[in-house]
Amino acid sequence: MRIEFLTQDDPLYIVPFFEEFLSHYSGEFEVLQISCCPTMGNRSRVKMLKELTALYGPLGVARLIARAGMSRVLGARRREKGAKRYHTLAQLCRAHGVTYQKIGNPNDVSFVNSVRAREADVLVSVACPFILKEPLLALAPLGAINIHHAPLPRYKGMMPTFWQMFHGEKTVGVTIHSMVAKVDEGAALFQGEQKIEPGESLDHLIQRSKRYGAHCMAKVLKQVGAGTACATPFDHSKGSYFTFPTLDEIREFHRRGLRAI
Repeated sequence: MRIEFLTQDDPLYIVPFFEEFLSHYSGEFEVLQISCCPTMGNRSRVKMLKELTALYGPLGVARLIARAGMSRVLGARRREKGAKRYHTLAQLCRAHGVTYQKIGNPNDVSFVNSVRAREADVLVSVACPFILKEPLLALAPLGAINIHHAPLPRYKGMMPTFWQMFHGEKTVGVTIHSMVAKVDEGAALFQGEQKIEPGESLDHLIQRSKRYGAHCMAKVLKQVGAGTACATPFDHSKGSYFTFPTLDEIREFHRRGLRAI
């Protein structure tokens, strides 16, 4: 089965997913290309820095920036397939012989045409920061699917892991669903969960759930390829939607003893 991935340029939380997926399943699927959008899409970088500083604190943001910077430095080095760790998605793709491409908005006509030319069977979104539109979604004959780290239809929208911790959930969900033009509305193909460990930070939980999600995605892709995937419509009357937390909500998150990093 021929797969094309859409994701974002994030060495901290995206690399764990693809590291797990390519390390375990690259021989079972033909990954045509991993296309990488700018981190958080068109979101203002100044606004994003302010929001992250509020959530992680100045020292926490400094740690994240240092980690990201070190990843980009180490990611320029050559790594062979089977290495214990990869630092950037580009480095990981080089090791596995997968085409890696930086792009802008995936809905642009030029990119849509390039996807059409590659003739993928399935289009997969992993934290792609853009809402994908119908011309792109309709290209793959076996469909377009997305992974969302929450028990949809609850916790639609942004920062699902944060909101599950904020609301005192004991587990964090993962949902893999078919994609339609409306965000997080397609039918569920898989739903699972992981226990949130006592005292676990948001940073650690996101990385751990990304690795778990890679195995869930492989399971679903095998079912899609075999024609055995079962689509279950959501009951949207039970849904909830969240955006980036306000300063008051971030303060409440910390007041409850929860850690971002």
